[in-house]
Amino acid sequence: MALGACSVPAPRRPDPAPDPAPGMPVSTTRRALLMQILAHPDDDLYFMNPDTRRALDAGTPLVCVYLTAGEADGLNKVPGRPRPAPDKAAYSSARHQGLRQAYATLLGLEKFTPWEISVAELADGHRAEVNTLAAGGRRVELVFIDTAMHTTRHRLGLPRLWHDRRLTLRTVVAEGSPLDRPGTYTYDGLVDVLVGLLELHRPTLVHTLDPDPDIQHSGEAARRRDSEQSGYSDHADHTAAACFAWAAMIRWVATSTRGGGRVPGFAVASFRGYYNRHWPKNLPPAVLTEKAGHLVPYGGSPDWDCGNPSGCGDYNVGGDRPLTNRKGWVRSTRHRYPGARTVVAAGRDGRLDAYAVVGLRLVRWRETEPASGVWGPPGDLGGGPLAPALGSATAEDGTLLLFGLRFAALRGHGSDDEREVVLLERTAPGGGFLAWRGLGNPSPGRDDGRRIGVPVA
Repeated sequence: MALGACSVPAPRRPDPAPDPAPGMPVSTTRRALLMQILAHPDDDLYFMNPDTRRALDAGTPLVCVYLTAGEADGLNKVPGRPRPAPDKAAYSSARHQGLRQAYATLLGLEKFTPWEISVAELADGHRAEVNTLAAGGRRVELVFIDTAMHTTRHRLGLPRLWHDRRLTLRTVVAEGSPLDRPGTYTYDGLVDVLVGLLELHRPTLVHTLDPDPDIQHSGEAARRRDSEQSGYSDHADHTAAACFAWAAMIRWVATSTRGGGRVPGFAVASFRGYYNRHWPKNLPPAVLTEKAGHLVPYGGSPDWDCGNPSGCGDYNVGGDRPLTNRKGWVRSTRHRYPGARTVVAAGRDGRLDAYAVVGLRLVRWRETEPASGVWGPPGDLGGGPLAPALGSATAEDGTLLLFGLRFAALRGHGSDDEREVVLLERTAPGGGFLAWRGLGNPSPGRDDGRRIGVPVA
């Protein structure tokens, strides 16, 4: 959305409650680590690459957390060959193997490079299969939560877990996994497990899918054919996985800052999913070729000798199929919240101030001396939980206005789920800050209001 001029309208609803009040200490850890929270094996390869590849190339350790087993109907179909018998445990295992093949090649290794496979003890007694590969100072860890995608024909797993307080969702044990039995998750159990993983790894960047996908305007037949949820432009699992990820990040910040603890020093990037097919394609040929190439080892082939009896990848995805698929998901990589990640403004004394969202909150750094390029420690300005991009404007008298998109409510279980535009205003150029102001939402209704973008002033 765009904000015209610099006048600020009266709030349409009460100001957002501080979350918590400004002035919390901010972690200044410098150890880079990327964590991706996905719904299915291949969401990262389709929707987050090439960003993921660039992070790996820079030597950043990577932890991928897959919330579903990806077992779908259990059919690992090979184009042009007879339809196989359904086997959900085997299909899940084959997709795990495809990820191992893909990330081995992303690390520059042979695709059948052996991984360390173990079981992790998670929060509340939960357990998960973990695959780890390290080489040349780089490291990838795959964490398989493996909740069931479909518990009955009409009952989707992860989306219902997000909405239904009464639901207990079972897990799938992939064929050949070191796990000896399936488990079950409740809503709070899954959020707590994600909080525990965030605390364990302390990422500096978190990748999520899109918690608020665009309204779907194609016909019902196209929606069903493309596995898009009713009314919206993305797979229902993607939306639920993103909501769980944001709920976990919000709970992690609240838990970390309780009793005066530090705000975790992390940034967030959320990515659009299926709606990529409707947006203009934005990857240049060389980047697209590279991105599509990394889906080849993930898709694999039944003719490969990968050492996994259950399958050597997700066979319907490999070869040239990402490029020839009419859906065209691979041809774009789009952030859900595009815009300025850092706003820089000059103060009266000539020093620069830099503002960005860290730990879902607004943080400011100040130059120690004018034009020194040396920055002081981060100062917390509160306002969270905020989407990662900011809008800014300078009033006629030089006063700085900072605009954000706030997750005003995100609690699942059919409770309020709201977004609102918020404003932080300085009292005068170089002065202090007024309290955060809520500017409401330009779209009527809670559902449409979730689909707005980051304000541009």
